[in-house]
Amino acid sequence: MTNSRWEIFWDGLAKRLMFRSPLRPYLLYKYRYAFTPAQLARLTTLATEAAAAPGDFCEIGCYRGYTTVFLNKHLDAIAPGKRYWAIDTFGGFVATDVAHETDMRGKTGREERRALDKFTVNSRAMFEATLRQNGITRVSTHAAAVQDFSFPAGTQLSFVLLDVDLYLPTVAGLAKVWPLLAPGGLIVVDDCQADHVYDGSRQAVQEFCAKHGVAPELVETKLAVLRKPRA
Repeated sequence: MTNSRWEIFWDGLAKRLMFRSPLRPYLLYKYRYAFTPAQLARLTTLATEAAAAPGDFCEIGCYRGYTTVFLNKHLDAIAPGKRYWAIDTFGGFVATDVAHETDMRGKTGREERRALDKFTVNSRAMFEATLRQNGITRVSTHAAAVQDFSFPAGTQLSFVLLDVDLYLPTVAGLAKVWPLLAPGGLIVVDDCQADHVYDGSRQAVQEFCAKHGVAPELVETKLAVLRKPRA
């Protein structure tokens, strides 16, 4: 469907007015992903691999929904029938999780404290509006910390992006999704590089894999991939 001449005229006029207004920074394109292009490319490759397994897709730690939109647009092409779970507090980190980072993991520096205060400017309403703006309808949104969320009985997952940054929610997330992962499915855990403010996720992955005999693969600097063996 093409736009009419009037639609093109009014769209152009609105953009020119915004360009000359204080809203200009919001009109110009800005790269907003927390992943590099190479990391996004690897995510699509991993999602394609996982889509061959039975079960839903799941993203835990969604923030504004940029990666949610990206992965769902990819699903439109490779597996449009897949369901997609989106789980986030939509209000930043849980206080007890932050306290563990500062009190038990020594994250007390100025920059570290600033990083632990991030992601609070968010809401479920903004997240869901972003999905609607992009024509995405398959996502089931849940406002909860992963520690407090329970999947319905019978849920099976094929792909999980676990992006909760800190130690305790990563521990809880792995414990919840690994038993639900179908053979041939995989989990991608973000922020698993060493010596980083969010390296609690790396510690959680290392402990989980040692306990369960899983051999993680670290790709594109910070993405840890955990695969469930095929039967």
